Amino acid sequence: MRFALSTALQAVVSLRLVPRSDRGGRIPACEVLINTAAVRDNIRDMTKSLDIPDLIKEGTAQYGMQSFDQSLMNWYSKGVISYESALFYASSPSEFALRVQGIAGTSDTTFDHVQQDVR
Repeated sequence: MRFALSTALQAVVSLRLVPRSDRGGRIPACEVLINTAAVRDNIRDMTKSLDIPDLIKEGTAQYGMQSFDQSLMNWYSKGVISYESALFYASSPSEFALRVQGIAGTSDTTFDHVQQDVR
């Protein structure tokens, strides 16, 4: 079953609809997974636990993947969603809060493409 999935899968796009703070309505926070060789290998290997979130982070620059937290940071930095909503919908609220404060590891480039003018 894992082999069939890894072969057939092209990409996965997931959405979380987040309330807007700039006007009424909601805006989609998008997570994008592209089925790269690393993703296929991770799905096929029964001895490994699925490590999809890390593969998304690693594939951001090269393959155009995006995590929910990256999408939330983008909308928050543009003033479209509130900090509270971003934290509520974040996959890792504590890491998101640290990133908003400007705290990140030196090897963490997963948010480099997002505007850094967060409030």
